[in-house]
Amino acid sequence: MHFLLTVTFTTCFLISSIAQAAEPGTRQLQRPPMQQQRGNIQQMKITPEYLHQQILALKQQVQALQNQVNSLKSVVKVNPIGATIQAEHLAFYAQKTLTMTSGKETNLTAGDDLGLTSEKTLSLNGEQDLTAEGGAKLKLKAPQIMFNGGNKPIALKDSLVVGGKVISGSTSVFAK
Repeated sequence: MHFLLTVTFTTCFLISSIAQAAEPGTRQLQRPPMQQQRGNIQQMKITPEYLHQQILALKQQVQALQNQVNSLKSVVKVNPIGATIQAEHLAFYAQKTLTMTSGKETNLTAGDDLGLTSEKTLSLNGEQDLTAEGGAKLKLKAPQIMFNGGNKPIALKDSLVVGGKVISGSTSVFAK
């Protein structure tokens, strides 16, 4: 036994488009044959076999979405006062700007090493103070190091200083 169900094309494929965008690898819903009706309105002729195929495709897409939600739930924990993302590997990528803002305090902590790298300029600014502290050593390494924008050489151990003026100081470390 066959029956005829008439639905507009837009209604039927809206759900398919949403599911397809969420999971591109799933089976797409197939377009049923179109029939020209009165005026310019096209209507679809939908058979039980067609509906069965579409239901199977939608079930597959729903399952894929449920798997994605379960994956997110395993790493993202949300409660009324905050959220935690916990994963073995976590990456943030922004094509232009990545901004992290906190109303009070921001902490970056690493169990072993923490690196900050920039392909151009890296700035650390503290409106009040900036503290750099090393448990064993503090290493500054660059072709030139300037303190407070200075241009006068700094005296090193065994440098010649005459009348408060460094005669043979560092050629790469400067101060005001």
